[in-house]
Amino acid sequence: MTTEATHNAPGLPIASVERETGLSKDTLRVWERRYGFPTPDRDANGERLYTQLQVRQLAQIKRLMDRGHRPGRLLALDASALAALDTPDEANPGAPDPQLDDWLERVKSHDSDALERQFHRELARRGLARFVVDICAPLITRVGEAWSRNELGIFEEHLFSQHLEKLFRTTLANMAPQSGSPRVLLTTLSGEEHTLGLLMVESLLVVEGAYPVLLGPQTPINEIVRAAQVKAVDAVCLSFSTAYAPTQAAQGLRDLRQMLPARTELWAGGYGVKGIRKPIEGVCLVPEFQDLFDCLVRWRIETGGKSAN
Repeated sequence: MTTEATHNAPGLPIASVERETGLSKDTLRVWERRYGFPTPDRDANGERLYTQLQVRQLAQIKRLMDRGHRPGRLLALDASALAALDTPDEANPGAPDPQLDDWLERVKSHDSDALERQFHRELARRGLARFVVDICAPLITRVGEAWSRNELGIFEEHLFSQHLEKLFRTTLANMAPQSGSPRVLLTTLSGEEHTLGLLMVESLLVVEGAYPVLLGPQTPINEIVRAAQVKAVDAVCLSFSTAYAPTQAAQGLRDLRQMLPARTELWAGGYGVKGIRKPIEGVCLVPEFQDLFDCLVRWRIETGGKSAN
């Protein structure tokens, strides 16, 4: 694995790299010893600092691992070989979507006004549910891939996310339901700070006549359990981004499942659950937004559409 020259930008500490890449601190240390990559600098206290380029390479390796590639093989490849493996065609087989390509160019060129106009136009044309499934989900994947290939900076990715979040918040503010079923508690575990996935799930729930109960991100497990009981929800739905390690997500889900009442369902969605290889008893995994509809249909069939709490 090639190393890069020292950059003037300050490096990221190992805790931040764990959050950004989904690779645990232990994994990063083992790879450093075993494979000679990554090669962090050290601060005055001897703590590891990772450059932005290394963070991008690590995120790329993590994504390729989630597609089935072995880490030992990936860490032996140089940047060009990794890029050859990490192609949009492999990640998203099928014909390219010119519209998504055009929107990605808007993100790269910082044409925020044009991007927002296109979002509003497609939202009006497709409706909220299809907008989430057909446009937002694949476009988020494209943006993440572009970031990992150093075609986008962190600030472009953040601006893109903020525009989408603003659109969803404005749209949902005019659609807030007064009732509905199932009642679904939406949050993330501690350490998962991304909220865009929660807004997308909330949108799908509202369209499908469910009632979302919003906690926001980073809620400790014991507080999730308490909120589920106080708010008498039928299901708890967690969102995981690619930055959340699948092993941590799986353990958190097992812990939460054990603490929740048996009658309260547990759903887990987002790109972060794609790395969970084995089913978790009592947990409905939702790796694609389309899968959320299956959870809703199953709940309504099993309960007759009536809340049990």
